[in-house]
Amino acid sequence: MAVLKKKNIKDVHPYFCDYYKHDALTNTYAVPMEPMPAKSDWTAPECVLEEVVLPPRYKKMPSRPRKKRKKNPDEKLSTKTNCCGRCGQEGHNIRTCTFFPKDS
Repeated sequence: MAVLKKKNIKDVHPYFCDYYKHDALTNTYAVPMEPMPAKSDWTAPECVLEEVVLPPRYKKMPSRPRKKRKKNPDEKLSTKTNCCGRCGQEGHNIRTCTFFPKDS
């Protein structure tokens, strides 16, 4: 709107969506809204009343944003172990390797 004022455009209505115009607002509230009845007067189907809603299975703790994607709680954790690039054994990597490669 400030740009339109700066360019001395008097008729700004073509530049706005119809949702922001006065007619749209009055049409929104033209239909009378009925208040909700008291909670004791509510009627719910039996299948809804029988449904048991449990709390979530996990609670999100406050922390800094993750760098990797968030895995679902149902996903299995990886069971892979580190494998050394020098000797080929599992459980350590090449930086902590104390073994020497076999002579071939």
